[in-house]
Amino acid sequence: MTAVASAITTFHPPSDPDRFGQWIATYLASARQSAGHVSARQSVQESAQLDWAVQVSFDDADLLDAWLDGPQRAAVLSDGQANGWWQRRTDLILVPGEPPPADAGIFLHSVAPGKETEFVAAQRDLTYTSSSFAGYEGTAVFPADSTGQWMSLLRFRTPSQLAAWIGSQERREALPRLRGELTRDFAELPHSAPFGSTIRIDHGHTRITPAWKTAMLVLLCLYPTAMLLTEFLSPVLEHVGFTGPLSFFIGNVVSIVALQWVLVPAASLPFRRWLDPIDGSSVRISGGGAAVIVAGYAVLLGIFTLAA
Repeated sequence: MTAVASAITTFHPPSDPDRFGQWIATYLASARQSAGHVSARQSVQESAQLDWAVQVSFDDADLLDAWLDGPQRAAVLSDGQANGWWQRRTDLILVPGEPPPADAGIFLHSVAPGKETEFVAAQRDLTYTSSSFAGYEGTAVFPADSTGQWMSLLRFRTPSQLAAWIGSQERREALPRLRGELTRDFAELPHSAPFGSTIRIDHGHTRITPAWKTAMLVLLCLYPTAMLLTEFLSPVLEHVGFTGPLSFFIGNVVSIVALQWVLVPAASLPFRRWLDPIDGSSVRISGGGAAVIVAGYAVLLGIFTLAA
């Protein structure tokens, strides 16, 4: 999946698929005519077990929001509702650097050439099995995008109900057939963890960014933060009477807030692949990313040395 902002909209099954298809074409046209539009795709609609959904992608989250909230889309949705075509649930938004909703399982698949029909059938059977679990709300399967990856979206009412299905014996027994139609094992869309770590599910096991990578990234952000706070914030706090432990405490609060919600998320973006516990696990990628960060250390040391 490319680094774009996407909205996935799911609809109730239409009574007249042909007319619904014509309306969906109008819906997608409204997106194409908007600034920042990148791509769109409809879910596979070959089975009653699978949801009717569309995914629209923009190259910027703000431009995606502008289309989602704009009058053109609102008019198309209003026309669809007049014909009985209502959204089944609220839009699901995927934004680079932000984890997907905790009640949604999003999986990427590399389907073997010529195995597309068998893959969809396996997804249909997997959906039938998952539908017996508490809180199940639906599954949408999207055909290959420009990178060749298929995507499946599984939604439950609560995160704990989704986790119960993912860890169930029924799912483990159903997965071998699905894996048989792939060129490599499927991967769950990454979830972000504190301080830049990335969480992935691989062969049913949870994998997270190695601690040494997280530590290197945090140090890249922490060093300049500490230097700037020492040079600028500490004198200001002392001037207004906050000295000793209180000044140190305030500096730590500012540092933690800046690291957790601003600096580390921003620094993680160019290192997304390096931090990925699966895609970034090779020696070449791990070593290359580490070298870049070490170079960053050297640059920062040089800057603060010259400024001292």
